[in-house]
Formats: sequence, C-alpha cells, structure tokens
Amino acid sequence: MVFLFEKEQKIIEIGNIKLGGQPGEYPPAAIGSVFYSKHPALKNEKTGEFDKDLVEQEVNDFMSIVDDNNIQAIIDIVGAYPEALIKECVYIADLVDIPFLVDGLNDEIRIPALKGLKEIGLLNRAILNSIDENTTEESCEKLKQIGIKNSVLLTFGMKAIYPEQKLKFLKDILIPKAKKAGIDNLIVDTAVLDLPSISFNAEATSLIKRETGFPTGYAPSNAIYGWEYIKKYGDEVRCGAISSIMVNCIDAGGDFVLFGPIKFAQCVIPSLALISGMKSYYRKRVLRKKLSDRNPLKKIF
Repeated sequence: MVFLFEKEQKIIEIGNIKLGGQPGEYPPAAIGSVFYSKHPALKNEKTGEFDKDLVEQEVNDFMSIVDDNNIQAIIDIVGAYPEALIKECVYIADLVDIPFLVDGLNDEIRIPALKGLKEIGLLNRAILNSIDENTTEESCEKLKQIGIKNSVLLTFGMKAIYPEQKLKFLKDILIPKAKKAGIDNLIVDTAVLDLPSISFNAEATSLIKRETGFPTGYAPSNAIYGWEYIKKYGDEVRCGAISSIMVNCIDAGGDFVLFGPIKFAQCVIPSLALISGMKSYYRKRVLRKKLSDRNPLKKIF
C-alpha cells in the first residue's frame, strides 16, 4: 500500500472535484459508465434515445452511495455517434453537477461532441477520454481550437505494455500531444490489457505518480466483468472479486478508478471508501498532514 510519494503531487480541479494529491489527501473518484453498448437504458445508440427514468434512477443511486461514503464521482458517458453523445452529455449534466468523461470509440465521435458541448456551455465539466496513440496532429489542432482543458491520457500501445514502457510512452508521446492540444488538466489512465496484467497497471500507477505527479488510475472494468471463471460462484462472490480489483488501483496510489457500469456502484464504492479512509488515517496520524473536508475517514468509521 502506497502512503506517500516523494515528488510533489499535482492536484487538478474540474467542476466540483479535486483529483490527485498524496494518498489519503483527497478521496478517490469513482467513475461509473452509462450508455455503453449493452446498457439496458440505451434504446438507440445512433439517435441517443434512452430510458430516462432508468438512467435517472441509476445516477441517483450512484450519487447517493458516493455521498454516503464521502468519496468523489465522475460519470463516464459513452457514445457511438456525435449527436447521440451530445444528447447524453446534456442529460447527465442537467441531472448532476459533477464532471463527466466524453467517451467515444475515436476522435470522429469525440471531437464533434466536444464542439457541440462548447456551444452549449458545458465544456468546463467535460473530460476528453482520451488522448492516445491514435490522436493525430490534426486532432490536436481541433482540440486546441475547441478549447477543451481536461483530458485522460491513455498509455495504451503495442510498445507500452510494461510499467517503464508506459511511463516512457506517456512522457515521449502523450504529454507532447496534450501540450499541442492545449490541455491543462492531465489525467493518466495506465490502460488495462487483461485481467492478470493488472499487476502491471498497479505498478505503472505508482511509477507514474512517483515520476510525474499526475493524477493516475485505471479501468479494470472490461477485464473483470468478462471473467467467466468467477461466475460459477454466484453474484455475491463475483461482487467481492469486482470490489477487490477496484481497490487494487487505490491501494497502488491511484486517484480514480473506472469501475464500469454505474449499476455496480453499491458493489464497489464502500470498499473504495474503506481503503481511502485507511490512507487518510495514516496521513493524519503518522504523517501529521491535513485532509480535505470531504473524506471517508470523517464518515464511515
């Protein structure tokens, strides 16, 4: 478990959250996804037609358990078409006041959506997901013109598998792209490949925070939800496995975790709060450092 990084840690403010800092200084951000391809609420991914009542219920449940555990929240909004993604972002932004990821398969989806969000006045809470190995010079220029200031940097590449490779890829490729795009707030996703290699992600998360100080985390969701082996033990045991892999990220010093479908919030968030609260207790009692006002330590024990 990581309790302190020697390098000064960057803290970024997006909307009403502060992301980054030393372990236990600020609570982690739980990032839940909506409008993904198999989301029961999604009726038509091309037009962005969805069941508003179901989405509202899931988001309200998510925010309730986040607030109950005193951690932070971001919503990952996934869209298959620009117009649909804009419509979905507007709905979520009207529903809650937290930041959201503008998430699509490629820049042909994400960039037009960001442009639309700028015209509506929602760019300040939007986080591009992501700048990656496929982000072109042209895309960087378009992003700069739009004025997006928040972005995830995805350290995924054929030559960026191991922790040191991910760090090098971040420094040599992704950060220069982000600078060309005019991005101020950089959030690093160490890019999960598969379930067993999440050990690489835990080490990469610690390494990147030690070397750069950027807010860092990862998304175990696709790997763990596709794990067939655990399903034979039933939903309760599966929930335990899901929770354990999510707290692994926070245990490694991560500032956020993309935990997948928002409906799994109850399975994941109390465990995130527990690990975060333990780190905050160490920070307060051993390191004699201040904590943020919003903190699990002040609520769950």
